Amino acid sequence: MGAFDNLQSNLSGGDGGGGAGGYTNQVYLGPAESRTIRMKKTGKAITVPAGDKTLTTQEAKAKYLTDETLRNNWNVTLRKNGITTDPIKARALWDMAVAGASDWYATSDGTQKVTPEQYLTWYVGGQKKEAPIPSRSIYQYAPEQLAAKIEDVAKSLLGRTITDADKSAEWYQDLNNTLNKMVMQGTVTEPTKKVKNPKTGKMETVSIQRPEVTTEGITQTITSALKEADPASLERKQNLDFANWAFGKMGGRG
Repeated sequence: MGAFDNLQSNLSGGDGGGGAGGYTNQVYLGPAESRTIRMKKTGKAITVPAGDKTLTTQEAKAKYLTDETLRNNWNVTLRKNGITTDPIKARALWDMAVAGASDWYATSDGTQKVTPEQYLTWYVGGQKKEAPIPSRSIYQYAPEQLAAKIEDVAKSLLGRTITDADKSAEWYQDLNNTLNKMVMQGTVTEPTKKVKNPKTGKMETVSIQRPEVTTEGITQTITSALKEADPASLERKQNLDFANWAFGKMGGRG
């Protein structure tokens, strides 16, 4: 539910204003400007101090339709609070903010001078959510999956399979622990945001996923561990690969 719907729901009870005396169904619109008047008898000019600018709630609602400056100022308030300036919703929000401000003014017997603009800002501020934060997806790897990955790299790098002796060795246990820590880092998904597609010119909702660990990173970690654990097999495999390469070259000349 958006700010508009929340506000409509909370203020749907009417024009507000449960106070006593002349403040009932009155809404405070801000301080009035001081004005200068001239005395008829003496011709002397005097300044009348500024007071409070108030209207009845019905007058304030009607004024919205007849006063373009008021509507423009209200739209500025809406935009500042991230709210649509759609004419229908803008007017409805004005009417409901008038009711809310009137309730503060009337119930407090005129001591709480809350304008519709201030009321809306307070209300929307209370509805704002915390800034979105990245989420993290962690994909669980079964021990068999990691073991199969180690096996594949061992065949390719060392030319042999992983034996039971390997699996009980300290280096293999350390490698498994390292791989499990790596996969637990998961993938970070940044909060969605709207961006313009440079090709189509249209706005799109984009969510960027940033893997903290990649398949390449896992393979590299396994490769480093195997090279250190069995340099003899590594050398033998490299020599065999070179011999096969050389034999192929010589055979190609025959």
